[in-house]
Amino acid sequence: MFGRDPFRRRRQTTWLTALPRLSAALGLLATAVIANPAAAQTTVPSPNAVESLPVSFQVVNRNDSNVPCLADGKTYTVRGHLVGPAADLRNPFPRSVTTYLHGIGWGEFYWHFQSQPEYDYATLMAQRGHTSLVYDQLGYGASDRTPGLLNCYGSEASVANQIIGALKTGRYTVVGRTTVPTFAQVALASNQAAALVSQPTVYSYSAPLAPNADALIVTSFADFAGAFKPAFALQSAPFFSRCLLGGEPSDGPGGSGPRFYVNFPPSDEAFASVNFANADPAIVAAATAARGRSPCGEALSAFQTIGLDSLQILLRQVRVPVLIVNGLDDAFFIQPLGGNVQRRLYPNSPDVTVAFIANAGQALTLERTAPDFRNVMDAWLRARRF
Repeated sequence: MFGRDPFRRRRQTTWLTALPRLSAALGLLATAVIANPAAAQTTVPSPNAVESLPVSFQVVNRNDSNVPCLADGKTYTVRGHLVGPAADLRNPFPRSVTTYLHGIGWGEFYWHFQSQPEYDYATLMAQRGHTSLVYDQLGYGASDRTPGLLNCYGSEASVANQIIGALKTGRYTVVGRTTVPTFAQVALASNQAAALVSQPTVYSYSAPLAPNADALIVTSFADFAGAFKPAFALQSAPFFSRCLLGGEPSDGPGGSGPRFYVNFPPSDEAFASVNFANADPAIVAAATAARGRSPCGEALSAFQTIGLDSLQILLRQVRVPVLIVNGLDDAFFIQPLGGNVQRRLYPNSPDVTVAFIANAGQALTLERTAPDFRNVMDAWLRARRF
């Protein structure tokens, strides 16, 4: 059933894919969503119906967001892919695109896992009619490397906003094409700590003064400190200490590059344990092998961002629809507590929806329950015409 929050007059919906007794035990108001991945999948179109286009964006690593932290102000290139129905990507003015941000240590491969097609979120969503922009954030994968201490959550929010503006104006490059799609609407989604990028992107830049996201999606994250599990501190402490000692060179081409980059978590075993709760071992191994070092500026700007968020100082400026999705077996955050508190942090959003995925950890796109996650995303985006 739909639960009504007595502290709100606006719509708030919760989808719970957990056992009913779990929500009852915690006294939560929720709507049950029992996903049947096999039944929910639509007929897969011909592979020719989906395209994955290499794209690049020229961005300035500046921090004009509301999050105080350091950036170098230099110009860099961000690289990724537009993945969507071929007809939409050949249309000069498609309706919408969702831009996806990855968490610490990941890359665009989290959303576009091409080595295992059954876990390639972007392609599978394209088969349902959705267009996605997936990209390596600065310091990761195919994108340019910045000095590790001068790449922070505030500057990443600025870069994300620049990319949103480029998508809405057509000022970016599609490899091999002279014209590019220009999108009317852009939703912004994030996984894990990339919420510390997506949320500031929305509350720091408001139309018409700046091209902004038209919807916000936060997955595998909670700002509420009371929802943090001990594993969060245990894995974060080595990250901070290694950053303070100078870190390592970025793992760019040749293993060189600027310093102050660190693996988070420190070991491959820890990376697997904190990200996955119910995944095929082959998927865990492939994802772990693909991970990279992270710029120290991310972690060193995290706590001021979380502090501002949890006090609602800036999140009250979010006035777009919000979707929050968390796995109930999250290693870092107590769920469903974290998600249900998170929804209260957007008092001025007209539409906040919370969903929980049973038998899932933080890597929602790569767990065995990934079809449940895609069902939630598909239904929410479709209902809001994205």
